[in-house]
Amino acid sequence: MKITILLDHDLEGQVVFLKAGLRETGWDQHLTLEFKRLRDLNLPEDYTDQEIWRYAQQQRLLLLTNNRNKDDATSLQAIIEQENTPAALPVITLSDKDELALADYRLRVISGLAEIIIDLDNYLGTGRIFLP
Repeated sequence: MKITILLDHDLEGQVVFLKAGLRETGWDQHLTLEFKRLRDLNLPEDYTDQEIWRYAQQQRLLLLTNNRNKDDATSLQAIIEQENTPAALPVITLSDKDELALADYRLRVISGLAEIIIDLDNYLGTGRIFLP
């Protein structure tokens, strides 16, 4: 199973830990995850949360973020609340991106991510899922 995961700006530097977690858990033997940054997809660095969310939905990419604010009507949480549908992919939000450097946390994140991917249809329309 191949899944592309779009890393929000705040997680771009964490891909090394995510890939390490895949190897450490053995999920790399069962899932093919491709981590992409906005620039990898030729998307502008100044894309708004709404544009990122819409792009991820249109392209059927899982959006992985550490962003959980609802500062205003253009924040990611506000966009999820306004535009989520029963068929929408969930936004996967890490509790603390800096903890990815710790093996225990990283393994819990990857195990949770694998569970979501394997059973993705049951997570459609949920809006946001926090890991771990």
